[in-house]
Amino acid sequence: MKKSLLIISTTNQDRDPRVQRQIEFLKNDYDVWCCGLENTTVSKSNFIKLEINESILSRIPVLFLRLFKFYNTLENYWLRNKIKIATDKKIFDYIIANDLDTLPLAFIFFKSENVICDFHEYAPAEFEDKFTWRILHQNFAIHQCKKYFPELKLITTVCDGIADEFESNFGKRPTVITNAASFHDLNPSDTTDKIKLIHHGAAIPSRKIELMIEVAKLLDERFELDLMLMPNDRNYLEYLVSISKDAPNVRIIPPTRYEEIVPFCNKYDAGIFILPYSNFNYKFALPNKFFEFVQSRLGIISGPSPEMAKLINQYDLGMVTDNFEASHIAKNINETTSEQFAKWKLNSHIAAKELSSDKNKNILLEQIKSI
Repeated sequence: MKKSLLIISTTNQDRDPRVQRQIEFLKNDYDVWCCGLENTTVSKSNFIKLEINESILSRIPVLFLRLFKFYNTLENYWLRNKIKIATDKKIFDYIIANDLDTLPLAFIFFKSENVICDFHEYAPAEFEDKFTWRILHQNFAIHQCKKYFPELKLITTVCDGIADEFESNFGKRPTVITNAASFHDLNPSDTTDKIKLIHHGAAIPSRKIELMIEVAKLLDERFELDLMLMPNDRNYLEYLVSISKDAPNVRIIPPTRYEEIVPFCNKYDAGIFILPYSNFNYKFALPNKFFEFVQSRLGIISGPSPEMAKLINQYDLGMVTDNFEASHIAKNINETTSEQFAKWKLNSHIAAKELSSDKNKNILLEQIKSI
């Protein structure tokens, strides 16, 4: 009989690529259950629906308890008053808790002894660029890490830079499991004199997507930029639409379904992701889209983000800019030839298997079996 394993997140798991990969990695070896806001991947009998009370009245005690650092009371309040779980309690052999906020569910609600925490980012700096978050949330995140790190049987995270920071501050080094996408059997598209760039992701103001529009306005007529954006912040998306109206080489296009992103992007020449360092996690970003660019067989244009730059340079996948100045970035792109883009696309093709999720699956299975 397979051992049972519960995957918890406070997300819609159908739209959470990292959770989807966990399910895919583990479904053949374990009896996988999921607890989250939505999930159609597992059977209804193996899905535990999570509801979070986000009313104004429920938030006031949370803010008060955070502000005055009544952290144990805060955990109990959150579990009793803000969380509703449609289940009879069940004992699971293992629990994968995605991010810090699910650990009380794993340890206190489900009372599991074998808890694995997968950190999608460095939790104590999640929104450190926002003053209110630093005041109300940062100390709680640090407290939770100190409390739960000694109890965790396995800790995983997305890149070396974040693993280094966790180890430096909390004494345990997480195992790195990147956001690598599954292998896609594609070939690079033909490269012509017209170079097509693509960026896809969420429309979030802190990502400064307007910088890529500013860059595109400075590019020569060979280049076109498509922005495929999820409307996470509709006001911000409308702002991006307004500033791109005077850029004939920029289009904002509707998002496609997650499973269609890689084949859709195959027709482009390069993926571009210029992400200024507004917080620690942005500096060490190594996101899903980076690996999706590889599987789409694209070249990659990145700012000097160390984790992305490391892989771009290692596999010669594209261009790493020296800074985040639009004029500097545009100058570098304008100096590239179609032949260089064709070479980068070929290198993505060569590296696609190595940079796919296959290796991560083996790492996670081995680590869980060692518990």
